[in-house]
Amino acid sequence: MDNAIPTRQLFSAFLLLGAFGLFGWSCQRYVSVMMKGRPFPGRFRDIPKRIGDVILFFFMQRTVARESMSYHHLPIFWGFLIITLGSIELFATAVLGPAVSFRALLGPTFDGIFKAALDVTNALVLLVIIYAYFRRIVVKPRLIPFNADAALILGFIFMLCLTHFIAHGFAHGANVGVDARIAFAHHGPPSPIASMPVSKIFASIGAAMSPASAHFWSEVGYWMHFGILLVFLNVLPYSKHIHLLGAMPNIALRERDPAVKGVIPKMNLEDENDWGVGRYEQFHWKSLLDTYACTECARCSNNCPANLTDKPLSPMQLIHDIRYEMLERGGHLLRLSEHATPEALAEGSDALTGTDLETKVEIDKMVPMVGGRIHDETLWACTTCGACEEACPVFIEHPLKIIQMRAHLALTEGRVPAELSRMFRGMENNQNPWGMGSDKRGEWMADREVPLIGDNKDAEYLVWVGCAGAYDDRAKKITHKWLDLLEHAGVKYAVLGEEEACTGDPARRAGNEFVFQMLAETNVETLNGYGVKKIVTSCPHCFHSLSKEYPQMGGDYEVLHHSQLLQQLIDKGKLKPDKRTSKVMTIHDPCYLGRWNGEYDAPRATLAAAGGTQNEMPRHRDKSFCCGAGGAHMWMEEEGPRVNVNRTEEAVATGAKTIATACPFCNVMLTDGLKQLNKEEQIEVLDIAEVLANSISATANKSA
Repeated sequence: MDNAIPTRQLFSAFLLLGAFGLFGWSCQRYVSVMMKGRPFPGRFRDIPKRIGDVILFFFMQRTVARESMSYHHLPIFWGFLIITLGSIELFATAVLGPAVSFRALLGPTFDGIFKAALDVTNALVLLVIIYAYFRRIVVKPRLIPFNADAALILGFIFMLCLTHFIAHGFAHGANVGVDARIAFAHHGPPSPIASMPVSKIFASIGAAMSPASAHFWSEVGYWMHFGILLVFLNVLPYSKHIHLLGAMPNIALRERDPAVKGVIPKMNLEDENDWGVGRYEQFHWKSLLDTYACTECARCSNNCPANLTDKPLSPMQLIHDIRYEMLERGGHLLRLSEHATPEALAEGSDALTGTDLETKVEIDKMVPMVGGRIHDETLWACTTCGACEEACPVFIEHPLKIIQMRAHLALTEGRVPAELSRMFRGMENNQNPWGMGSDKRGEWMADREVPLIGDNKDAEYLVWVGCAGAYDDRAKKITHKWLDLLEHAGVKYAVLGEEEACTGDPARRAGNEFVFQMLAETNVETLNGYGVKKIVTSCPHCFHSLSKEYPQMGGDYEVLHHSQLLQQLIDKGKLKPDKRTSKVMTIHDPCYLGRWNGEYDAPRATLAAAGGTQNEMPRHRDKSFCCGAGGAHMWMEEEGPRVNVNRTEEAVATGAKTIATACPFCNVMLTDGLKQLNKEEQIEVLDIAEVLANSISATANKSA
């Protein structure tokens, strides 16, 4: 009997050593494949806050919990954490004996409470898993297809819970049959089984058996539980549940600085290797860590305007495709010797020998990631609205990856839709995406005197009109209206006139960094030449570029969106609505004002000052649905169901007679949506500046 315990412990130690060794090898391989990516500039500041993020978003599941669909996931996750603690105790006692059990180390009171929680948790998780199977097999959510991987993992967890009850229950049942004192008649605190309601059921079954039979089934449950844990541990890295390993570091390394949210890193155009991403190793390693963190919850796809209108883009599948590419290509790269440098690979077969040469041949046979595993149409379908990134509970950055792969298509492959080629030419030759003459940029000022910055260098604000505000007939009216408001409030402003050029945003989002940098350098030189400090614009895309991306080019300015300045003027009493409207309105949040820059309140405050009733759409603020114009889609043909019609239908359903927005492109798309629905006679689309101007007698008819 004395020899039985050491033998059992040695056998357990052997199993644990082998299983954890294999698990460690798998993790090391996954990390090595990931680290083939480019160096990551680092997000290692604010360590205490990042630890707080892990507690809040990983352990407490804050982002997950805010979704209605999370009610079945949260019990599984939190239950899994408690079960993991029980597994740690199991492993420790299996090797070191009962002296390291929670009961021995922390006392019977804590152990009783923990065992009760563990028992109830296992029962709850069992029920939730049964529901999860029902949901995947019977309900079949459209965006979360059933797959063998998910079924296997749920099966593992189910069996872990079931074998917990068998092992604990029958063990106590066997002990009751031999010596009742062990289970229920301790001298001191009661045995943990007394507070384990489900295991007590199994204990009563075991007590009705012979002690030998109950002991046998207890051993079966114990070793099945032990074995399933070790198998599950090693299946984990190769399953969808790799996110249990990737999510925590990904959350810790999320971008915490709002000032750089949505910013595209500046390319080194002198280095052709920096022209976008065509191979997985051209991503920096944090982007690759994203792929390990994906939980396959489908929140990204469930909020993607392209996916919801049947375009060939599923953000979730895109992340999977990058991971599959990384594991396949990365496996080959790991087999190359230290002598197979990137230079040797680039030189070709003559620079390689032996196994390296064979591996190089295998790598060359692989279909390209961009244009192969990931289709061009998938990348061009994205509107860069950021809904996927906003919805992701583990902070995966989908849009950045898409834009970087677009850059590979645009700069390296020269493979872009014809409409974008025309847009690029227009921006290069005439500094606007429509390709209209640059000498016509100032024609919107023909009927009013507008101060130019060259003659008014003491102006407080440089008004950035933007391409839409200068060229689009509908947007020109908006420009005049908010300038009326500035003049009425006594704001001293000036414009660049024909010296203004497109910020380059459409080109950068479409992957053409050359055009973006060319235009940005021109604009920064002009702005800095005039000593501009403050800029205000009505275009969220211009707002985003000027405030967040122009600092990369040497342009540091205080930039306001016109909704923010209008709110300030209202708060200061410089704009006082005296003919408030009584209309029912709904507001559409522009993606580049809301999600990417966090401004939701200023447009609503401006509308509130103008009066009326605001009926919010179901998808509003950070869940706002894109109008369909972003990511250069304003200049692209859309096939299939239209994003703007989907959004307009939602706005119409609110019963509002006015759809208010704060973006000239959203205005165009929503107006077109009304035409598609034959509602343009019943409902109007107005910029918030127009709504406010119409509520002030002095500006209501000034630029009608």
